Amino acid sequence: MRRSIKISAEMHKLLVERTLDGFSVIELRDEYVLLNSSNIDSDEARKKVYRQILRFLKQGWLRSEGSGRQKRYFQTDSFKALNVEKKIGNVDVEMPSKHDYSLLVNECNQYKGELEIVLGEIEEYQSLNVRFPELEPKLKTLLDEAKERSAYLLGKVNGLTKVLKMLYEGKQSC
Repeated sequence: MRRSIKISAEMHKLLVERTLDGFSVIELRDEYVLLNSSNIDSDEARKKVYRQILRFLKQGWLRSEGSGRQKRYFQTDSFKALNVEKKIGNVDVEMPSKHDYSLLVNECNQYKGELEIVLGEIEEYQSLNVRFPELEPKLKTLLDEAKERSAYLLGKVNGLTKVLKMLYEGKQSC
């Protein structure tokens, strides 16, 4: 009985199920990004795909022709003869979601911007208090209101940041 070889689920889907052959790194990267259909950074995807290609070359499962950007990779007969099994451990698990959480990122960024404005107001009121001490009674109300607004906005930013962190941690690899 032959021992089965484990490869990542993405490479299995690309090379075995879709039978990609004679591809460049960029072509495989593009297919990988399409396969994941997520907001994956193309540079990170290229690095991940290239590491897999190097591993496959070392194992003798791929051969390369050409050089530089013209380099193309082909499946070898030894790869085609393998009893390939998907490696489950590298699959990103994403819970199907009915909600688009990018709205939360936008809200968080909006609150951060508002917080920066309010902090600028506070700084200016404090500066005016130093420069014009006679205005202190009038500026005190404005300063207190700005401090309350900054505390409120900081609470919003912290809450959204924690929720977003929790959501993105849920998309980690198993």
